[in-house]
Amino acid sequence: MSGFAQRLEKASMATKSLVCVGLDPDPARMPVPDVFEFNRAIVDATAALVCSYKPNLAFYEAMGIPGLEALQKTIAHIRSAAPTAIIIGDAKRGDIGPSAQAYAKAMFQVWGFDAITINAWGGQDTVTPFLEDESKGVFVWCRGSNPGSADFQDVQVGVEDESSVPLYRKMALDCQEWNTNGNLGLVVGATVPRQLQDVRATCPAMPFLIPGVGAQGGDLEAAVRQGADSRGRAALINSSRGVIYASTGADFAQAAAREADKLRSSINQVLEADGKGWS
Repeated sequence: MSGFAQRLEKASMATKSLVCVGLDPDPARMPVPDVFEFNRAIVDATAALVCSYKPNLAFYEAMGIPGLEALQKTIAHIRSAAPTAIIIGDAKRGDIGPSAQAYAKAMFQVWGFDAITINAWGGQDTVTPFLEDESKGVFVWCRGSNPGSADFQDVQVGVEDESSVPLYRKMALDCQEWNTNGNLGLVVGATVPRQLQDVRATCPAMPFLIPGVGAQGGDLEAAVRQGADSRGRAALINSSRGVIYASTGADFAQAAAREADKLRSSINQVLEADGKGWS
């Protein structure tokens, strides 16, 4: 088990949770004006219930320098309030050569994320620069939770020993081959349980980041059964809007905690029913 895989296992065991909360601040929906104070309240309320937080960089970049400063403070606060939690920088970066190396330095060394999401459209050259530190996780966007993902990701392509497979499966097969440091994972949506099952069968041990439950309406039970590994682990089931905007009133943090607890309990019920609960 790699350094990142061990960190992920430790984070999940600490809270008996596979829940990842997406921190996607939208000033139009937040009940408080300060982004960091919003995030701080969410983190404090959910720290004992989740194993990971996933700030989506787009929301912070959209607010300019103040947004980036809020992100910096948010990361520091998560380190203090939830020291075992995995912090995923949802950046979906994808480039080659010096540009990819610079992105890797920015995400891991400057921002200090434990893991990031990337786009591997450019092939292995866009993935390798991010994998050098085995303690850092890299989640490749494999099969999206959005309907339009099928436009390209479900297209049939030829591979060795098979006449054709969907492009997302080709992506999974290649990522498994590139995973020499054991720190490469895949992003596969909860809204596509058949594809999720297919990718898990292809990559039985790799960690999965699974968006799409909650506001996007993904099948939670299928996400757990099809997305977790044979032990009921190695999965991060993400909910963003469904947790952080559970209430737009003064009780927003308490409402977020209720939703996170409900999500964790629902996941754990599935695990326990399958004999894969937390010992």
